[in-house]
Amino acid sequence: MQATRGRLNRQAASQVAIQQEAKNIKEGIMLWAVFVIILVLWLLGFSFHIAGSLIHILLVVAVVVLIINLISGRRG
Repeated sequence: MQATRGRLNRQAASQVAIQQEAKNIKEGIMLWAVFVIILVLWLLGFSFHIAGSLIHILLVVAVVVLIINLISGRRG
């Protein structure tokens, strides 16, 4: 009985760890997607003068978020 309960606890813990890792991967992908989209919009802003100041502000925000993510130690 005790061995079965221990096995179930280990399985539950490993399932939680897998779910957390999947969440971290999704967050990382989302961060990079936002970074790339804002970078492209920023480059278009230089080319076509589309909402220039707004794009620059968003780019600065994206770079700050990227730096915070890299410094926070999320390593896979």
